[in-house]
Amino acid sequence: MSEEIDLEELKRQTSHGDRLDSDADNDQQQALADAILTELERIDAGEEQKTVSIWDGPTAAYIRALDEHPDQRAEVGDALRRQLDIDGDEPVDRSELVRFALRLGFRQAAPDKFETLKESVQKHVTQDL
Repeated sequence: MSEEIDLEELKRQTSHGDRLDSDADNDQQQALADAILTELERIDAGEEQKTVSIWDGPTAAYIRALDEHPDQRAEVGDALRRQLDIDGDEPVDRSELVRFALRLGFRQAAPDKFETLKESVQKHVTQDL
């Protein structure tokens, strides 16, 4: 019985509709990549800022409290670096802490979209080579 299920699943995955769904997903990923590249170019041209703001009391309180306890901020920063495979010996500053936390959250929540970001940044950096 499980062989029959596996064959049916294989048929479903390779059916015409699934290929179309995959093409639509690829088109959406490419649209996101193009939008990221456009925004990176706007930032480089000075048309947009690099800053991002959030309105969140508990997060603001947590970050400020970590500022008052640099040893604990260093622990959190080191943990974020490990999760993101980022090397570094210096303690993270406030901006890095927030940046790493956002990146880790995006990577865990939507790894395919995060990969699109990484690929877009690499393409942007190497465009003029």
